[in-house]
Amino acid sequence: MISGDGWVECAAGHRHWGRFGAAGLLLRDADRVILQHRAPWTHEGDSWGVPGGARHSDEDPVSAAIREAGEEAGLSRADIDPLGLYLDDHGGWSYATVVARATRPVEPMATDAESVSIRWQSIDRVAGLRLHSGFADAWRELRQPPPVLYLALPVELAADPRLTALVRDGIAAPRLPTGIARAGLHRLYPHPVVAGTEAATAAAEADPGQLLMVRDGAELAALADPPD
Repeated sequence: MISGDGWVECAAGHRHWGRFGAAGLLLRDADRVILQHRAPWTHEGDSWGVPGGARHSDEDPVSAAIREAGEEAGLSRADIDPLGLYLDDHGGWSYATVVARATRPVEPMATDAESVSIRWQSIDRVAGLRLHSGFADAWRELRQPPPVLYLALPVELAADPRLTALVRDGIAAPRLPTGIARAGLHRLYPHPVVAGTEAATAAAEADPGQLLMVRDGAELAALADPPD
């Protein structure tokens, strides 16, 4: 692992923090999101954004976002169920915002010097806050998350390495069929349900979501592509 801490220059000549890009976590419940009030000494200090930071050389966006949320907000992997990803690509540098739902009641706290505070904010109040410019640009897409994407597949595909890759990296929005709600995100993270359509339908009805049926390896392969 090589640390991602450091400044880089994108194709447009702007300086960004994160030698391998950066990632942050937008964790939400029914009508709130967790936001970070950035310390005055940080880049665009005294603004609001998501807990996040530089990705290390061996990290995918979800891993980086969860690590940063643990370091800055005291959140754990068990608190977080990733739904999708919004990618702000500057050419040679990108910021990945991982949109997730809270799996249980959590109370975040500022756990390092980069934050004045970290707390739940009502979704209706977010636009009225002084937002970090990158988060402000993304908020119109991030405000409305997609429903949970359930991937229904037969038992014989449960151990397929391509399924493991899809769960880790997400499915690129252009590869999703018509009718799947994407909410402006660039990737959606599938929630596999193995054992046929009845189990998948029950899962979607218990926790309102959307279903994507995969019948064989060819259909699974059609959803896969290299991670961003």
